[in-house]
Amino acid sequence: MTRLNLPFEIPGYRIVRRLGLGGMATVYLAVQESLGRQVAVKVLASERAPDDEIARRFQHEARTIARLDHPHIVSIYEVGRTSDGSIYYTMPYLANGDLLSRNLREDPQRVLEVVRAVAEALGFAHDQGIVHRDVKPENVLFDKLDRPMLADFGIALSSTRAPRVTREGATIGSSGYMSPEQARGQSLDGRSDLYSLGVVCYELLTGELPYQGADSLSVALAHIEKPVPRLPLTRRLWQPLIDKALAKTPDARFQSAEEMLAALALIEKRLAAPPQFALSRWSMALIERLVAIPRQRRAIALGIGMLVALAGLLALLPHRPDRAVPPTAAPAPPAASHAAANDAAPPSTDAPAAGSEQAPEEAASPPVDDAQAKDDARAQRLKDAAALIARGQLVAPAGDNAAERYLDILAEEPRQRDALKGIAHVLNLLATRAAKAIEGRDVQAAIEPIGAGISLAERAQLGDGPAFVAFAAPIRRAVEQRRARSGGDPFDTAQARALQPLQGVLSKLDPPLARVLQDDLDRPQRLLAEGGAFRDVDGPPLVIVPGLLAAAGHVENAFAVSTGDITRGAYERFVESTGRATAPCRESQRLFARDGLSWRAPGFTQADDHPVVCVSWEDASAYASWLSRKTGARYRLPTQREWLLLAQPAEAGTACGAANLAKRSNCDDGYAQTAPVGRFATTPPGVYDIAGNVSQWIDGCAKPGAGECGERSFRGLSWRDDGDESNLARVGLSAGDVGYASVGFRLVRELPQPDAERREQR
Repeated sequence: MTRLNLPFEIPGYRIVRRLGLGGMATVYLAVQESLGRQVAVKVLASERAPDDEIARRFQHEARTIARLDHPHIVSIYEVGRTSDGSIYYTMPYLANGDLLSRNLREDPQRVLEVVRAVAEALGFAHDQGIVHRDVKPENVLFDKLDRPMLADFGIALSSTRAPRVTREGATIGSSGYMSPEQARGQSLDGRSDLYSLGVVCYELLTGELPYQGADSLSVALAHIEKPVPRLPLTRRLWQPLIDKALAKTPDARFQSAEEMLAALALIEKRLAAPPQFALSRWSMALIERLVAIPRQRRAIALGIGMLVALAGLLALLPHRPDRAVPPTAAPAPPAASHAAANDAAPPSTDAPAAGSEQAPEEAASPPVDDAQAKDDARAQRLKDAAALIARGQLVAPAGDNAAERYLDILAEEPRQRDALKGIAHVLNLLATRAAKAIEGRDVQAAIEPIGAGISLAERAQLGDGPAFVAFAAPIRRAVEQRRARSGGDPFDTAQARALQPLQGVLSKLDPPLARVLQDDLDRPQRLLAEGGAFRDVDGPPLVIVPGLLAAAGHVENAFAVSTGDITRGAYERFVESTGRATAPCRESQRLFARDGLSWRAPGFTQADDHPVVCVSWEDASAYASWLSRKTGARYRLPTQREWLLLAQPAEAGTACGAANLAKRSNCDDGYAQTAPVGRFATTPPGVYDIAGNVSQWIDGCAKPGAGECGERSFRGLSWRDDGDESNLARVGLSAGDVGYASVGFRLVRELPQPDAERREQR
């Protein structure tokens, strides 16, 4: 296999090949060596790296997207810097291709599934305040289960396909899919994304973009100026959705993804309904041929066809001489004159004569008075319902509320439009009450309106149609916003516990959301017992060491530890934030070792992804305190016992190439001093460099109980040490205010512990 000649390395990843090249970033296929899984790595182009604004935007967007946990959004695993300082992030590798490579013209049901999945993803992102800005088929990927996944949030990239140019600057996005306001460079909100999704939908249904032109400018102008195009006759069910999605002004479009989902639900019902009349293959072929005729000739062809059809129908009509008008020249006989006079008179209420053609029709018609009475009763109920809504009597008291008025109408006229609109309005008001209660921390007050809405939807037989979808949407949004307050901390169950009273009604309203809430509650105990990886916002990647039952019979508490040593780049951000002074540093503890070094100049070249060295024990502790304040979690140095627990599995892993140790005979690991964090393989439970690269500071005094703490300790082999030594036995002692060129540190993140009952069960 040809090896890529890249100017950088990414710690812990082996780059296999390039997947795509854009104006701002390049995407590579890589293997995450610790897990052996394929991932996609997006690296900010090196020529962009000096642009601080673009770099900050790239990193901020990636971190924001990393918190978007949705089944139809491509997640982000990690954000970091390459060996040359370029920003990158990793995400799942989806090998099933993108939407652009698929032809769904003959599969409207699959079109509906894809558009619905993307709309759900956009709705979730919009609720988090994120606008995609570049919705297009290339950014809809498919996972191994062939589920649509929306990718590339907030980062517009140039495409390699010539007609699909992504522009940078004021108008970020792809011209073929830009909303009019996006083409003008105006401020955007979620409605712009829904416009782009409408374009995608049109393209999936027809195989072509709604607006085309010689260049991106002419296409953008077409979006602004040209009317919404018509769909083929065989896709006319979709025209109302396309008309609304592609409206020129945002206010005329779908105002939310939920509204678009409701329109899709209506299309789905119509697609599933049996057709009112079946078209033969010949008829379908004729329609398709007519659609294929150029527009300037289509009108002529249709006109000729209509004349032929009309002539055929006239030929088939029966001859009705009794309906013919008598010739004006012939005098009417007296009988005929008498009959004409009777026809002009008001119709008799007596039974018509036998043989009269009007008899069956008149007999089947309801009395005018009964129909009028029914209309009047309906109008009164609608008026009463409106008055009850104004008084806030939506579903109570029994017998005197708006919902029952609408239900009374539906009992007589099951699909009466005004009553159905009224039910939808009541559901909307109930959802608003519930959402406000959830957002206002009064979860108990949300239970009643949610339950009432579910009951009303069942009585009105709404199923999971648009009205029910619209009812559930604001409640789901309020719950997700409450969940987001945890900041992504899997051990922060405060919001999950607060939302727990909603489990009963949510299991009926939105079962997947109810399961997510239950998982929020169960996750901490599962992680404590089984382990797993996570990270705090602005914190290092962490791995959990599960609690253990020691030989003495007591429980070793679970804890989380940084997967690697703290890097030089991370420490530099700490110094910039706090202004911490530089500690004195020596090359080693040898008597004549060089001194006058610092973490900025340790005597050899380091990149930002190398472990920071020349930091004292006090520096490391100060960093832990700063990170604790920044994240809200408790960080500290590992204790002796914790470090030994981590180091035990690595004792047999110091062979050549397994760790960064001093050169030995016939062994060159490629690094004379420090190596990038994550360059070598992990040891259980998934930590890098617990043996080799740098020794690590240990929490507490070197000699506990000896009064004032005079010395601190560090443990483990470093790049200066021989691999024949024991990693477990390597211990160094030092004053707490001095650093060394071979000593760095990693951090422990404390975790909440299981309660006594669970400990006994374990």
